[in-house]
Amino acid sequence: MFGFGKKAGPTIGLDINSSTISVLQLEKTKTSDIKVSKFASTLTPPEIVREGLLADPEAVGTAVRELLDSAGLVAKGPAPIANIGIPGQSVVIRLMPVPKGMPNDELNDVVRQEAINNLPFPIDEANLDWARVPGTVRTDPDGVEREDILLGAIQRIIVDGYFRMAEIAGIQIGKLEISSLAAVRALANSGQLGEDALSLVVNIRQDATDITLVNKAVPLFSRSVLLGVETIMESMQRSINATAEEAKELLPRIQLLGVPTVEPRLGQAAQVARSVCGDLTAEVGRSLEFYMSQVGMVRVDQVLVCGPGTSIPEIDQFIANRLNLNATVANPLQGIVYDRAQIIDSMRPHHTMLMGLVAEPEALKGKTVGINLNQGERTEGEYEEGEEEEVEEIDTPWFKPALIAGSVIAALVVGAWGFVQFAVIPGKDAELAQLEGEITDGKTKLAAMDKAQAAMPALEQTKTDLSDKLNRGTPTAVLLQTLRDQVPQGLGIVNIALKGSNVSIGGNSSDFSKVSHLAINLSGSNKFSNVEMGSVKRFYNKPELIYFRLNGTLSPDLSKQTLSSKNNQAESAPPAADAANAAPAQTANSAESK
Repeated sequence: MFGFGKKAGPTIGLDINSSTISVLQLEKTKTSDIKVSKFASTLTPPEIVREGLLADPEAVGTAVRELLDSAGLVAKGPAPIANIGIPGQSVVIRLMPVPKGMPNDELNDVVRQEAINNLPFPIDEANLDWARVPGTVRTDPDGVEREDILLGAIQRIIVDGYFRMAEIAGIQIGKLEISSLAAVRALANSGQLGEDALSLVVNIRQDATDITLVNKAVPLFSRSVLLGVETIMESMQRSINATAEEAKELLPRIQLLGVPTVEPRLGQAAQVARSVCGDLTAEVGRSLEFYMSQVGMVRVDQVLVCGPGTSIPEIDQFIANRLNLNATVANPLQGIVYDRAQIIDSMRPHHTMLMGLVAEPEALKGKTVGINLNQGERTEGEYEEGEEEEVEEIDTPWFKPALIAGSVIAALVVGAWGFVQFAVIPGKDAELAQLEGEITDGKTKLAAMDKAQAAMPALEQTKTDLSDKLNRGTPTAVLLQTLRDQVPQGLGIVNIALKGSNVSIGGNSSDFSKVSHLAINLSGSNKFSNVEMGSVKRFYNKPELIYFRLNGTLSPDLSKQTLSSKNNQAESAPPAADAANAAPAQTANSAESK
């Protein structure tokens, strides 16, 4: 189940995220219990992991090597075999029905065709794997029995980064498992999914959140949303002007429920966290609604909350109140022997995915699903052993001279081959590997430059518009200065409409979270209040952009000042100016998203 008794190196679980790097190893005791034999965790150096992926594989490899040294996991014999969790948002997951009992070789062809039709990147640049989903056999109206196949695909360039990391760390790559499936496996191993329960697993990670609907131990629906602990902390940093360390310190003290705190700074941080957690809970609800729109009404027996997001007090009750469902914080170490001084109780839910990485699907009491992205196109098949044929030996002493001559020629050929193989080819391979690395780094830098360049026109236009309006010298300049200070990088403001104390702000962005951050920042200022999302749309010809409109009100003092200023201008301005001021505010043209 956990790789015991193997001649190869020890099997370990490895969780790498932007906050921490953690490693865990299990072993059996003399009483056949399972215990944590090795565990260590360290802070991740800044900027080497972004959005759950390795931005600097070599630096991550060095950090992992130091962590393994501190945990005593660097063996003199074979290198440890590491099962690593891959963030769900970087993996393309498809659930596809196929006729029951289809042979694996035929399924390979079906899966490959499905991947060609649906992957957003070329099939030749992808690692694929698939698994049959237990308990999904049903009969179609046409009388054909079908079962579901779970397809997982990831860009090979991402997998290559993990192999470069492993080479520096001195480990072997075992499985590259999807984070959501690993979390489900851990909860199945701990017995918390129940025999006949329909569970909703909400794994709040650092960079995103995995939402998985599970029947017993089989995932029925899985989705990842880009809202996680980092989103909450970044919003807090901007709202209260705090450092990352200060936001991290405030996070466990936040009150999502109950009486607000008397500390103004902590209360503002709690308001921001409450807003982001509300968005996250709404995504969970929408995921459940989407699933029921496909299969009909279902009754969810429990919500299990796990991951680093459980550091927020009362997060389970917050979700329970919003969704009107029973919710609890999961314990993946239930039934496992471990040192409580080494893994404190509050940190147990953080290591849910890590526990699932070291549990084999075949050994669990309940059936579950495993996807290993550490491989190319799968070529499973069943082979039968045949009987050995007896070969008749023929005595040919007359051929001895020819054999001697052939041996000499063979030796010369082998010598020439050895020179090419061990002298010429390694040098060329090294040059090719270096060139491939330079090309990969160049592509990454070019993509970053393109993204920055694409954001520049919007930023320059926003700066020009706000500066123009700010220099008019009316009390409205205070409003525009506040808006200018709160606009996140990469978000463009198209227009601002002010009617009385009501304000409407329109713009565009390539990232929805930046729009949410702008709304939170404006609501937290003393110049705006009740800033909410009015609409979000996409244009058909520019699907990469999100067009939004925020609606809110001005603070009472600023509203009075602005109204007074407009009245004074109306009394003193010439008729032409009055006509200009009376013109309705422009709004951005919108189109239904497709």
